[in-house]
Amino acid sequence: MKSLSKQSGLGLPAAIFIITLLAFIAVAVNYLVNQSAQVYEEELDLTRAFYAAESGAGFAMNGIYPPEEYSAYAGTTCTGTPGSPVTYNFSVDGVNNCTADVFCTPLTIGTRNYATIESTGSCGDVERTVQVRTSY
Repeated sequence: MKSLSKQSGLGLPAAIFIITLLAFIAVAVNYLVNQSAQVYEEELDLTRAFYAAESGAGFAMNGIYPPEEYSAYAGTTCTGTPGSPVTYNFSVDGVNNCTADVFCTPLTIGTRNYATIESTGSCGDVERTVQVRTSY
């Protein structure tokens, strides 16, 4: 029979190894969760910026093709000056605190009038741009 003083145990080194391994796994999972939350937030802002840009382009299209029931738009055309956008600040759900900078550039070829509408929506630190070309 061996004496207890000459026995070497594996329990303490194994426990330290397992605790260290679990700590590394916990740190990795925490990092992945934080990255996922940041990506989700950025995707949400990108979607909101897209809808802000689309809304700005829609406002410009209403100027060119006014809805029949809204006489306030009648007679408005694409008279934008390059370099001077019309800015819309949104305060409705979904695009709250977003903006849209809309450029409308007219072009006449022969007797046809054309317009290029470029709307850039911004939410937070992300931007999306929508471009529409039409004749009127």
